[in-house]
Amino acid sequence: MNLLVASHLYPSSLSRTAGSFVHNQTRFLAAHAQVRVVSPTPWFPLLPGFGRWSAYATLPCREQIDGVELERPPYLTFPRRVLFSQVWRFYLRALARGQGGRPLPDLIHAHCAYPDGLAAVEYGRRLGRPVVITVHGHDLKDLPRHPKWRALVMRALQGAQAVIAVSQELGRLAQELGARGLRVIPNGVDCQLFKPGTRNPGAGGWRLLYVGRFDVAKGLGVLLEAMALLRQRRRDISLKLIGGNAATGTEAPFRAQVIRLGLEGCVQFAAEVPWQEVPHHMGESDVFVLPSFSEGLPLVLVEALACGLPLVATRCGGPEELVQAGMGKLVEVREVEGLARGIEAVLDHYGDYDRQTIRQCAEENYDYRRIAARLFAVYEEVLSNPL
Repeated sequence: MNLLVASHLYPSSLSRTAGSFVHNQTRFLAAHAQVRVVSPTPWFPLLPGFGRWSAYATLPCREQIDGVELERPPYLTFPRRVLFSQVWRFYLRALARGQGGRPLPDLIHAHCAYPDGLAAVEYGRRLGRPVVITVHGHDLKDLPRHPKWRALVMRALQGAQAVIAVSQELGRLAQELGARGLRVIPNGVDCQLFKPGTRNPGAGGWRLLYVGRFDVAKGLGVLLEAMALLRQRRRDISLKLIGGNAATGTEAPFRAQVIRLGLEGCVQFAAEVPWQEVPHHMGESDVFVLPSFSEGLPLVLVEALACGLPLVATRCGGPEELVQAGMGKLVEVREVEGLARGIEAVLDHYGDYDRQTIRQCAEENYDYRRIAARLFAVYEEVLSNPL
């Protein structure tokens, strides 16, 4: 089977973690099919002086990552979502250029309903090839709030031969938007890479870890306020935040908050690291915290499970499906005191969390080898029912 994966989310020199879930899923699918990736790269006419927009122009047009062939054709898009409802047309042209004169794919798998999914549906219609779309969260929880964008998302979901949601919550939203051939298949994790470390929990103090974008919507401000409360009650807690980007200034407001709260001695900032290095940092930690305001099925929580870490996360969608009894605590969104109490409850009863049992959940339900086999079964089913 020749499989074409289309996703604007893919790791690059600009971000080693952005779209790592797409790359890792793809590299394990390579055991089942011949896989190529087209990852259209945003292009804006006035590139010089536009920060990350300028940086996109430095990316190679073609490369191989872990043996996966990758094309990065540019597509016209604008900052601040100007003309966003037209972006899929530019993406479509980039997708066709990325395909070039190569043999036609048997099936196209697009990640995110818009613009990727809609462009893939139109491209598949032109080629006479079926399309599968995976929805990850933002495309169903945020974009449909805008009437025009909602119509485009619906058009994509209704045009695909199958839609894969990474969580039950997203499955319900996709169904409401008219998705056909709906399945729920979660994000995965490489359990051979992500595994428990050798740290003795609590040795030298409790270590909390956050990995992800430095963004208000990720709840970092709430987490820092909760740390201030915790430090009033106990002095044996520290926090590491991984995912900052000093060049774009994402750390600055949170560093200022740390100084205002007097947390300089117990909060450590670290830049974004390649996904292959994340297991090392998880292995040096005791509890993983994700205080987001909204999530699909967060890959980073799955990775933390594979490392055997108890979790503290918010009730914001996907985490409710991951954080089961014996795996950690769920708290309400934006509640500083609730988050502090949740973290403290996990630390006070740390012995109740069996790290091997936590890891076993990841091995049985989220290992990429199992996920790739489930995805390939969907492809075969779609191909067995011609357009």
